[in-house]
Parts: sequence; C-alpha cells; structure tokens
Amino acid sequence: MKPLLDLPFDVLVGKELWAVPPIADASALRLLGVRPGPKGPLLTISGVTTTASARALAGSTLLVRAGDIPEGWDDDEFDPVGFTVTDTVKGLLGTITDVIYTGANDVWDINGPFGQVLIPVIDEVVLEIDEDDNVITVALLPGLLDED
Repeated sequence: MKPLLDLPFDVLVGKELWAVPPIADASALRLLGVRPGPKGPLLTISGVTTTASARALAGSTLLVRAGDIPEGWDDDEFDPVGFTVTDTVKGLLGTITDVIYTGANDVWDINGPFGQVLIPVIDEVVLEIDEDDNVITVALLPGLLDED
C-alpha cells in the first residue's frame, strides 16, 4: 500500500474501508493492523485472507469516512484536478482530470483539444501554478504531445 495523503495508516486501525473500484465478495472491509514492509506498509484487512483476495485489491483506492480521520489533521496537499493547463507554444491543452502517482514523479492526465495528454510533474515542464485562477503554465518537452 502507498498512502496518497500524509496520514499514517496506524491511526486508522479498526476503521471501515471501501475499495474503489469495488471488488467482488468484499462488502465490509476493516483495517485490522499495519506493519512495516520492505516496500512500504503492509496492511491486514478483514476479508482479505488469500493471495487472490489481496491481488483483487491491487490498483484500488481505499477510502475511509471523513469522520474517521483524526481531529486536527488537515489535508493541505495541492489538488490540481480541474485546473486548466496552457503550454507556452501550443496554447490551451485542456483540463486536468486525474493525477497518476508514480514512484518517480506525478503525472497529470489532461483532456482537451489535443485529446489525452500526459504531463510529467517535473520542474522542466511545470513553469507556473496560479492557484487563484486555477491555471497551470507548462513547457512541453518533445514527444509529450501526439500531433499526428
């Protein structure tokens, strides 16, 4: 498991979880325990007792109730979904519809006049983020835009 937010899993032990997209035969999930693993935290989840049931969760997002998040914890993480993206040369690229979390850097999934465009969130590409106007200015690297 890789947390998408800066919240330790151990504060959620005992809490109910929901998998998105839903997985078959897993109606009520509950976080039973957390321990360190070689590639990140290893979770013990009720109802996940076999390798097959664990694999069924691969790629899923696990959600908890907002009320189960400890008081005083605040999510100040920047969320670019809905921001308009403009390239310095090509102009309007579209709107960010999703963020893909990779090990190296995030990737913004943008849909607009050029179709789907995947933009790596790296200093060479992202020039300016205007949070007041929800606009991001980028400088596309060669090969990022399929113009055929």
